[in-house]
Amino acid sequence: MTGLKRKTGTVAALLLAGAVTLAGCGSAATSEASNQSSSPSTAQTSGDAAANDPVKTEIAKGPVKLVGYQFGDNTVDHDLVLAEVNKRLEQDINTTLDLRGIPWTDAEKKYKLLFASGEDFDFCYSGAWIGFNQVATTNGYMPIDLEMVKKYAPDTFAATSEDRWKQVTIKGKIYGLPNINAKVKNVLTVFRGDIVNKYNITIANKSDFVNSLFTIAKGEKDLLAWNVGNTEQNGRMRGILYGQSKNLRDVIQGIPVLCVSLDDPELKVFKTYEDPDYLEYLKTTKQLADAGVWSKSALSSKDSDEANFNAEKSAVYIADAFETFNNNDAKTKAINPAYENKYFDVNKGYKKIPEGGNMSMISIHATSKHPERVMMMFNLFETNKQYFDLVTYGIEGVHYKAEGEKKFTAIQPKFNDFNGFTMAWGTNNSELIRQNSIVPQEQIDEYNRSLSEDSVVTPLATFTFDDSKFKNEEAAITNIIETYMIPIEMGLTDQQKGLDMMKQKLTAAGIDKLQAEVQAQIDAYVKEYNGTK
Repeated sequence: MTGLKRKTGTVAALLLAGAVTLAGCGSAATSEASNQSSSPSTAQTSGDAAANDPVKTEIAKGPVKLVGYQFGDNTVDHDLVLAEVNKRLEQDINTTLDLRGIPWTDAEKKYKLLFASGEDFDFCYSGAWIGFNQVATTNGYMPIDLEMVKKYAPDTFAATSEDRWKQVTIKGKIYGLPNINAKVKNVLTVFRGDIVNKYNITIANKSDFVNSLFTIAKGEKDLLAWNVGNTEQNGRMRGILYGQSKNLRDVIQGIPVLCVSLDDPELKVFKTYEDPDYLEYLKTTKQLADAGVWSKSALSSKDSDEANFNAEKSAVYIADAFETFNNNDAKTKAINPAYENKYFDVNKGYKKIPEGGNMSMISIHATSKHPERVMMMFNLFETNKQYFDLVTYGIEGVHYKAEGEKKFTAIQPKFNDFNGFTMAWGTNNSELIRQNSIVPQEQIDEYNRSLSEDSVVTPLATFTFDDSKFKNEEAAITNIIETYMIPIEMGLTDQQKGLDMMKQKLTAAGIDKLQAEVQAQIDAYVKEYNGTK
């Protein structure tokens, strides 16, 4: 079985083909489209020119209104920005957009109802995390012909790698227009700057991090070193103190007891609680709990570690990549300038899987009458700088101020009144993304280094477990994990007794059956991914 390989080169090199394409024609897309749509009657009578240009031919057919869905309730300035988008779309491709929101409450259920209800719409944001595989295999999305993409979204076609298309292919058919955003989940620890300076904290590895927590817990009686409690925070703790250093990857969302190591070319699934290193991790968490690093009532805490950090109740929190920190840096400085955040990568160099194309994309509804216009719109949103900035950051001068080509300064409070269409997650492009000017350059450099040097290519980037026949087992096992695993890992219960009970209950709930099934699916997926039987 082919496992994985390291990526090399710089971030720019990762998307070199896209960069060349964008430099050559992306910036001209608006003006070219404007010329095409400025005189429909001319386009209709231009004969050979129109016949040779499918975009002009499509524009000449007349105005089209596209209906699309994204996630979340509409922001305060949704209509304001959408009006500006439509002004440009109407001029450039004779199209307007009705962009609707799916509330986050019961989002996956409501998303699937869109397709079951027979509602008439043209496209939607899609991703593996929101049921992409299930909708695709039940004929909810329109299969995408790459020849059509080449005609109606030529810049997207040129900028999208063959591997990216493969990542949105199910049973030989493409079901999404993937973003071209080179991104890894780079989990960093965030420390309050005054605490770092007070105790002269430097962190180069896991031992340094653990010792810093002991130091803070001993010296700061009115401040928690680290607030950990809910499932998500517990998972990040497990990653920092156990999984990252072993290059582990969960294979079923919400069931962290089944993992593979990215160091294993065979990608064999194993139970974490049978790993001796996991038992050492439990000893560490017990020591941290006994030292008062987190509260003895942490399991009942409703606040996130970030919320406690901002409320001046704790010295450390953990978050994903610098993108998450853009707004939090400003919040921290507003509380107290002396708290300026300090960032440490505890397990620097651990292997990271870049986000696959199937994690964030735009899919065309199976019943859409206008797939060509969807592709034309997508082409502009993903590869044209003016459109990209508009749907991602809002109206320049109202929501943000451009700082060159690569950075921006948020204009508050208006920036938070928009903060981007969630649809734009599906049209992200590494070459066009701006970074918030408040993010330290060294932080950006470290993220880019990690993306370049630590990324690995593996079929697991786009593997999604088909749980359709294992819903009952999954529900039972998830409940057991929440009941036993989190208290055990927090060191707030008798760990050996709890571990023995958890093993017994997991076996009864069918963990062995689930392990065998996910292994079989991974093996089959890797063969399909690599084009072998």
